[in-house]
Amino acid sequence: MGKILIDIKDKSKENIVLSLLRELSFIEFKELGKANKIRRTSDFRKLFGIWKGRKVTIDDLRQKAWQRKTS
Repeated sequence: MGKILIDIKDKSKENIVLSLLRELSFIEFKELGKANKIRRTSDFRKLFGIWKGRKVTIDDLRQKAWQRKTS
């Protein structure tokens, strides 16, 4: 079974397209709600808890990260 995704650019035409798809007997129609596309920026400071009790600075982490050898 093939699957397609349709992006309807003109919001006013959305109902027409949906009505047409629902009328076609050979198509199984699944309406997916709007996806949550909010991208949240990561806050590096939230990770500080994993180093609790250790004396690790951001500069230490950066220095160690740049010293890695890639193969």
